[in-house]
Amino acid sequence: MKRRYARRLAALCVAVILAVAFGAAAVVQTLRLRDVEQSLAELERQLAARQQQMDDLQRQLDDLRAAETAAEAYRAARSEQLAGLESFKDGLSDGDELGRVWVEGTDVDCTLYWGDAGSQFSNGAGAHSADGCVLPGENGTVFIGAHTNTFFFDLQSAEIGSIIHLETPWGDYSYQITETRVIEETEIDLCRWGAAEPSCILYTCYPFGVTYATPNRYLVYADPVAADDSGAVPDALAGQLSAGT
Repeated sequence: MKRRYARRLAALCVAVILAVAFGAAAVVQTLRLRDVEQSLAELERQLAARQQQMDDLQRQLDDLRAAETAAEAYRAARSEQLAGLESFKDGLSDGDELGRVWVEGTDVDCTLYWGDAGSQFSNGAGAHSADGCVLPGENGTVFIGAHTNTFFFDLQSAEIGSIIHLETPWGDYSYQITETRVIEETEIDLCRWGAAEPSCILYTCYPFGVTYATPNRYLVYADPVAADDSGAVPDALAGQLSAGT
């Protein structure tokens, strides 16, 4: 009886030991699986972060390529437009028609000619063709005048912030009014002749409406809405300017 009891006790002890061993092994295995799962999760996070970096780099590369393509398109279009301007200048002489000048918010709207002598003023406005003045779009001052009792009578309505439009065969240009002032006709230094920066100045005799020569001039100063190193940028290319600079 005692031997049988001892054998059963021994068997029970063995069973308990095996159960404990198997349980411990299971716990260890579970812990290992958790470690593996955590390691895999960390690897997945790292892979996701690397993928995000790769995607960001690809987007940056795509943006750079798109910007370069846009810049090339702008430079090509600008070069073609400037070539048109240079072609127009060949053989240009006083009295030739340049296009149209009009001012937002006013009744100023007339044909624009090269030169500002009496013959041009009889038919519209004239762009001063000497003293370092330039054509619309070029670097320098576009200095445009007309009679105060005809085409530029309503120049008095021009307001700061309004746009002067110069439409030509080589492009349409916008200049925003920054200042108006009355000067003496001898104050040439206020006319920006020979300046390197692109600008436009409209002028007429003052006071408005007179039909005789006066010693005063009314000037409307304006700066180009868009410009690059070559001068004022035509409206058609102004939206692409940032790509080309």
